[in-house]
Amino acid sequence: MSAVPPPQVRETINLLISNLVNIKDETGKFLLRLQDGRVIDTKSWHGWEWTHGIGLYGIWKYYEMTGDAKLLQIIEDWFAARFAEGGTTKNINTMAVFLTLAYVYEKTGNVTYLPWLDAWAEWAMHDLPRTRFGGMQHITYLTENYQQLWDDTLMMTVLPLAKIGKLLNRPAYIAEAKRQFLVHIKYLFDARTGLFYHGTAPGRGILFSIIRTRTWKPLRRPGLPMAS
Repeated sequence: MSAVPPPQVRETINLLISNLVNIKDETGKFLLRLQDGRVIDTKSWHGWEWTHGIGLYGIWKYYEMTGDAKLLQIIEDWFAARFAEGGTTKNINTMAVFLTLAYVYEKTGNVTYLPWLDAWAEWAMHDLPRTRFGGMQHITYLTENYQQLWDDTLMMTVLPLAKIGKLLNRPAYIAEAKRQFLVHIKYLFDARTGLFYHGTAPGRGILFSIIRTRTWKPLRRPGLPMAS
């Protein structure tokens, strides 16, 4: 367990988590309206998007630091509610939550999580479209982003795949995760600054700014092992 933050810091973090799990999109500004009629709430805590994946992982890391059982309960309650709803569309962003779920399964041994971990990792390995470079195509709820390579994918899908591979003893998952890091480094890494460009698209070169990617870079450098 990591060092527990001082009381004032913990108070601030607890307030942040409380606001996170009670947040609601009361204006509808952050709703995604899909062609199949579904409405995806990307802001409220009861939704399922990359935002929830990052939030859950942050809560998990704080749980690792504090051992506070209430934090683990928040995470498990979120998964229980989403799974009871039947899940959601598989895409790059929606897989982000499975990094946290893999850690939770490792901690709790809750076998009901296994089919979800297995099914989503198998999708990432075999059914998720690849670019012509072999990188994972950044498909989302709204668009397939044809042949587009985004560095967000490393956090949202590649790290979950690596962790599930280690957890379930599936070396092929780990090898593919390593390969995806190398592909993304080859096409998106800027050696001069040490940062990643956000993405590329066919025939258009660099598509997104180099600044935004700083959000994800500190979480895991592209070395080995990629998941602990």
